[in-house]
Amino acid sequence: MNAALKRGAGWALRLALTVAVTYFLFRSLRISWSEIAELDAGSWRPRPLPFVASLLVLLAVFVYAVTLWVAMMKRLGGPPLPLADAVRIFFLANLGRYLPGKVWQLAGLAYLASKRGVSLPVATSSAVLGQIFSLGAAACLAAVGLALGVGSGYPRELLPWALALLVLVAVGTLVPAALRLGLRIAFKLGGKGEEVPTIDNWFGARWLGLYLPVWLGYGIAFGLLWASFPALPPVFWPGAIGALAAAYLIGYAALFAPAGVGVREGALALLLAPWVGAAAAGVLAVIARIWMTVGELVPLSLAGGAWALARLRNDPETMVR
Repeated sequence: MNAALKRGAGWALRLALTVAVTYFLFRSLRISWSEIAELDAGSWRPRPLPFVASLLVLLAVFVYAVTLWVAMMKRLGGPPLPLADAVRIFFLANLGRYLPGKVWQLAGLAYLASKRGVSLPVATSSAVLGQIFSLGAAACLAAVGLALGVGSGYPRELLPWALALLVLVAVGTLVPAALRLGLRIAFKLGGKGEEVPTIDNWFGARWLGLYLPVWLGYGIAFGLLWASFPALPPVFWPGAIGALAAAYLIGYAALFAPAGVGVREGALALLLAPWVGAAAAGVLAVIARIWMTVGELVPLSLAGGAWALARLRNDPETMVR
């Protein structure tokens, strides 16, 4: 089999897996076409105030996430980056999520940062550590949300899983040896032989604490999106915050699905169904994907426009070399 056929077979397999898992998750909701037909399309027009508020909170969280990444690079010995450059690099690399494998986003972040004068070890370390702490923070809030949802929508059988998730986060993010091992593996997979930056014993605790507001903010923004639709019942905030974080983790774990497309929506719908109903949960999950994608494109467009304007003015300080 030649290389082109192998690539084609790989893409076909990933697509088949994505479709199969998405179908299974949505099938678990037991939604009938009659239930979907009964939904009032008019009640799915969002109320302006909470909808605009959801986008503003989402954008504020994006900016905070970018500043954390820049701060991580500085902590590891890298140079400071102007915010406009950091936003453009961060969200341009973010497009790599839509390629299968989950590594292209991190690889792109490290590569683009290195083009702005950040050493490759620091650029790679900051990208990997940022992802580790982001996933850890998402797992913490997912576990808390699942635990708080027990008794009001979720079965008690979820409690041991929530506890296990918290233990996993504690080991993976708070134990320095585990963090160093993760970095060594990332460097080895990337073919880099550079020395892994030194991290102290409280490094993990500090950065996990800094990344928790990221996922709390995402959850609040999603709750405001939920609140903007008159078709839905009042927001159950632990469910909104925990479900979004848990769905992201499940989508991230689906390595075959670019950006977790389909898988994340199916998981989010399943987790929201106890509070909004199966049919409405499916619609809200799809809307949430579109909402977040549009939100991601806004800062990229603004930063890209600023970069293009700088090029027209021939300002080398704001161009990626």
